[in-house]
Amino acid sequence: MGIIYDFYRGIRCNLNGNKIIRCVEDILLWCVITLISFLILHQANSYDLRYYNFTGFIIGVVIYFNTVSKYILRFFCDFVAVIIGILINLYYIIIYPIHLIFDIILYIFVKRRIKSN
Repeated sequence: MGIIYDFYRGIRCNLNGNKIIRCVEDILLWCVITLISFLILHQANSYDLRYYNFTGFIIGVVIYFNTVSKYILRFFCDFVAVIIGILINLYYIIIYPIHLIFDIILYIFVKRRIKSN
């Protein structure tokens, strides 16, 4: 669950959305984490909640965030930045030729229209 949260933080550090989108993303994240928690509790002891379940979750969160979280978060931030850079470059590689074709077509159309007047 910590890795999922760090992946979400990695996406969020590279993409700035408005407050409504962030709220929806937060709600979806916590729904996914809650679902994973319930699935883990079901596999471990058939939803039988004991104090050690909560203690284990809390100790796991504390250990994770104090040890490896900063490295995983840095990796995810860099990874998402690279993916965004690749997508932006692909966008320009695809859009610029189309834009050039439209410019040529419009130039020819405007040039013929000016000559006919």
